Amino acid sequence: MNQMTDFIIRELWILAWAASVQRAKLYKKGNENPKTNAFRKKIIDYLSSDIIPEYKNDLTENKHYSNIDKLIKFANNNNFGVLSDAGYKYGVAQKLLNLVLKYHWCLGLIKEPPHCPVDRVVIDSTKYKGKINWTQITQKSEYQKIIEEIKRLAQNINLSIPLWELSIYNRR
Repeated sequence: MNQMTDFIIRELWILAWAASVQRAKLYKKGNENPKTNAFRKKIIDYLSSDIIPEYKNDLTENKHYSNIDKLIKFANNNNFGVLSDAGYKYGVAQKLLNLVLKYHWCLGLIKEPPHCPVDRVVIDSTKYKGKINWTQITQKSEYQKIIEEIKRLAQNINLSIPLWELSIYNRR
């Protein structure tokens, strides 16, 4: 990559991280310190080196679920003691990974990812509006339920999940 692309990627990581932890109550109270910065850097480095490159080629949905699981395990094992008792939640992990993949895809750096970032805007476009909060998703099954609904909505208008999500965000 060149310096301009590297700059954009760094900026997008800042946006993706902020979006994934907002309102998620990820950290223990009083843990806004250098350890949280080290945790963030460790997660970003892991995703950048071990996970994101896999998406340069087509990737199955099952492998994507596996990557979310690996991210959660890595984050919980490398958290420097900064995470709340709930640990690195499924909702936070999927939001970070899916948002970073969306940015990379939109820049043409990877193939279209299997999913989209699931957040309030996305959930509010489904039958789960007011019933599920993305920051409280702790189980893969909760996330899968939402993805299946999104898949149904996207198929109804002949779009992939990522293209469906772009369409609802562009209409805001």
